[in-house]
Amino acid sequence: MSMRPWANKNLKRALFLGVVIGLSSRASAQTIIARLQVMPESARVRIELINAPPTRWSFRDTYASMVGLGKRIENFQGFDDTGRVINVRKLAPGQFESALPVARVTYEVDLPPPVMPSDAAMVSWATKDRGLLRLGDLLPVTASEDRPVPANIALEIPYPYAIFPLHYPDAPRSFPTDDVASTVFAFGKALRAQRIEESGMTLDLLVDGEWAFTDMDVLDLARKILKAHRQIFGGTPAALGRLILFPFPENVAATQWAAETRGSTVTLLMGISPSKVGALAQLSAPLTHELFHLWVPNGLTLKGDYDWFYEGFTMYESARVAVALDLLTFQEFLNAIARAYDAYLSDAARDRWSLVEASERRWTGGSSSVYSKSMVIALLIDLKIRSESGNKKSLAGIYEKLLAKFPQTQRATIPGTNGNDAVLALLKGDGPIADWVTALITKAIAIDLPKEIAAYGFSMERSGSRTRLSVDERLTKRQRDLLRELGYNAAGHSVR
Repeated sequence: MSMRPWANKNLKRALFLGVVIGLSSRASAQTIIARLQVMPESARVRIELINAPPTRWSFRDTYASMVGLGKRIENFQGFDDTGRVINVRKLAPGQFESALPVARVTYEVDLPPPVMPSDAAMVSWATKDRGLLRLGDLLPVTASEDRPVPANIALEIPYPYAIFPLHYPDAPRSFPTDDVASTVFAFGKALRAQRIEESGMTLDLLVDGEWAFTDMDVLDLARKILKAHRQIFGGTPAALGRLILFPFPENVAATQWAAETRGSTVTLLMGISPSKVGALAQLSAPLTHELFHLWVPNGLTLKGDYDWFYEGFTMYESARVAVALDLLTFQEFLNAIARAYDAYLSDAARDRWSLVEASERRWTGGSSSVYSKSMVIALLIDLKIRSESGNKKSLAGIYEKLLAKFPQTQRATIPGTNGNDAVLALLKGDGPIADWVTALITKAIAIDLPKEIAAYGFSMERSGSRTRLSVDERLTKRQRDLLRELGYNAAGHSVR
């Protein structure tokens, strides 16, 4: 069913203005007040901004590796208090300016799925079946992007579509948010929602599409993962989290997935597998990783480009959690490390910058291997910490300290701290490995993995461009005890 014309709906207009009046009485001058009218049949959304900046508007044009997002903004118009049209000049794609102040603006955003399927987890898009609306690329960029920008959003969508968090199709409803950049709306013809309580957090599951597994299978898996993550961090990152599970907007291989976590919302897109076992196995790895992001970086007040830690180290630590939950075998864990090492070796610029420098350049010409190199370094640091402490300490202990010192729940009282400085200070500590850890993170050095791991009971073989990482047939008691703490089952291996 298509959306009825915008201009002729006096009743809806009156309802919306009633919402706006109520919102305006409670909102600060910095709160964005907007109405979103979703038009899935035409893959568009029409937006009315009540308290926009008066004379100049700028929309996000780039995000991650995507460019040209500003071209999606169309039919931009300004109006004064009486409803008279004010002339607005387009300076560039997504850039608009008016000689006279305006009271409100309207515009449309064209939302075809992105060309690269993996980008669909990170940007707004719409199809006739479902879609994602990310306020960060739909509303104008504010001057205070480094701080959370609150908003009150009125939503409209035609029957039979439903939109979450508001399950009220074909009527305007208001939704308050504390942070535009992290707010994601999911809609679909067959959208279904369930809520669970786990480890001190409420989790909303939003699913669309037909899967080989049930929604309850997803919730059961999410429960296990959240419980394991909380044991690492010793606390919860937020009172409410959301997990959106959608198929890709375009046909992709069953093994493909893409995900992003913004604020307390995890968006996960997957290819459709006919096998329940295969589909759940495909789901477990990205879900373990992305739910970890609810804590790091999204549950912290840290700022800056420290992707080497919150992506690369998270790849390592979430893989360890997957082993503990029997979602990965220990050999599969080692295979993941080997693939990361191969990816690192395949990048000609792999050692041009330190991890800190490569993170700062991640989307502007930095080394593409920063995440894979970080995962390998996370293994080396974890092994060293465990070995030096007799298995009494590990890399996992850093995460609990981070949440205790920099919790997002206290962002109003804790100033943003540079993530590189905060993490490095905890990683190196005051022990004998401080200089070694500092060099791994802050200097442009090469990683010789076979040499680094030989003392821990690992062996490596390379065939062409592929690495095979395994456990030695014979281990010392010290090696066996350390590997057991990593999740290794020593049955069948002798001790020397």
